[in-house]
Amino acid sequence: MDLFRAMQVFTQVAECRSFSQTAERLSTSTSVVTRHVSCLEKHLGIRLFQRTTRKVVLTQAGAEYADGCRDLLRQLEAVESRATTEQTELSGEIRIVALGSFSLVQLTPLFADYQARFPRVNLNVTLTERRVDLLEGGFEVGIVSEHMVRSETLILRRLISSFCIPVASPDYLALAGHPKTPADLKTCRVISVPTDTAQQAWVFVDREGKQESVTVQPSMTVNSVVMQMQLALNGMGVALLPNELVADALRARTLVHVLDAYSLLNADVAVSLVYPSRDFVSRKVRAFINLAVNHFS
Repeated sequence: MDLFRAMQVFTQVAECRSFSQTAERLSTSTSVVTRHVSCLEKHLGIRLFQRTTRKVVLTQAGAEYADGCRDLLRQLEAVESRATTEQTELSGEIRIVALGSFSLVQLTPLFADYQARFPRVNLNVTLTERRVDLLEGGFEVGIVSEHMVRSETLILRRLISSFCIPVASPDYLALAGHPKTPADLKTCRVISVPTDTAQQAWVFVDREGKQESVTVQPSMTVNSVVMQMQLALNGMGVALLPNELVADALRARTLVHVLDAYSLLNADVAVSLVYPSRDFVSRKVRAFINLAVNHFS
């Protein structure tokens, strides 16, 4: 006996109070309905209905059993509904590590788009400018510059290629003067990232391909390019920043591209999507990866 099916048929008979109407509702025969109820009564060892030629009436035991069956069937329906929802609607959490400066400019729309599509997935985002080990940090996805990746086993998919340019505020340049050549930077206040040495070499290339190296001694170092940009906006000096980060400020003329007749050697910044493996990637992470790739394509 299919106990589950027998309980379904029994509750329908209890509702219709008719074997024939139940058979019509379930698109089956009256004999099949009768057989299910009879098997259920034999299984339980009780009579569920009092039958006459004109009507079907629940016994007291049958009425109590019908209430219990309805509760069980409702619970089962809820369990099945949740299981089906899990398969069709993504849920849970994704731990993401992202380059701080990049996230503010480029990733906010991506995060908003993802959560609009998958509202039951929580995004746990950590911003950093430092090198990171995804596996050790417990991250499922990284959106970082390639020099930040510490593991060689990660899958990398480049999202965007950028470059850095030297910028300063008009107020600072009005006081310090506009550098005409790279050598003029030696007298400028410089905002930079912390390094192992006190001095840094910036290599410029003019339009004829001639290189000129200048050693700068930062007056302030900070490990956040967002903070560097804020310092530059407040007239603290010249900062070397990603073009995308300062694009709006350049258009608004709150920052000025210094030495724009030159380009910087080795100033390219590649931002990539990184994740531990192509195998065993969860559906919610795979959906994020695909959306990120499409977002930047």
